[in-house]
Amino acid sequence: MHAASPTIRNLPARSAALVIGEDSDFRRALAQELVGLPMKITLAASLSEAARSSEVHRSAPQVLLIPESEIVPDTFEERLAEVRVRSGSARLVPIVFGRAPGPERRAALREAGAELALFGRFGRHALRFQINRALAPAACRAPRGELRAPMEWRTRAFAAGREKLVRCYTLSSAGGYFVTPRPFVVGAAIDLELPSSSVPRFVLRGRIVYTNGSASEDEKRLPRGMGVAFDRLDAGLEGVIRRGVEASQSALEV
Repeated sequence: MHAASPTIRNLPARSAALVIGEDSDFRRALAQELVGLPMKITLAASLSEAARSSEVHRSAPQVLLIPESEIVPDTFEERLAEVRVRSGSARLVPIVFGRAPGPERRAALREAGAELALFGRFGRHALRFQINRALAPAACRAPRGELRAPMEWRTRAFAAGREKLVRCYTLSSAGGYFVTPRPFVVGAAIDLELPSSSVPRFVLRGRIVYTNGSASEDEKRLPRGMGVAFDRLDAGLEGVIRRGVEASQSALEV
């Protein structure tokens, strides 16, 4: 959900999320995606309702997904703490979603303790990326090295004379993670054909440094696939990737 992302395999195998908001098609779709991570889900129309809910108390959620419009900065920290204490949760990290607010509203949200966001339209990869960031220690969310962001690209990978259709999960100018049920082996040289709005086609070359083909519960936070370290990029390609990553990242931070 930066170049050194949280260590996914060390996260809890079965975490819980609290989703705030009135019942709607969007809330139901969001809950369904979270269940597939897998996560235990509880729903509430508001933070006040969540504080009173016995179901929330049993789940001890670690992640709160809340519409931007539902946050009152002057009381948000107090209401969040109330839900956390009453549910017995050691830590409850908010992820704000909805329409991207202006600079003044963003500043107020940050002052109230919100850091992570899913502003605008977002896909499955961005949701998983942010959930993983929320579950990781706070220090792991700070930028380290090249900025990394989730992507939803479908593309082709070539290695050892074979071709695979893959989906880009996260990307930086130093490397990326690509989803496929049968990754190539660690150490293999690989070519990746990536789309771009500024050039018709370009190929990145690199080497596979990590694969995840496990179906165990503690590996499901990261989809099956392979981590790739890119060979040195020319300035043009590096600029294309960095601009794309920066544009995606702007919707992930309050």
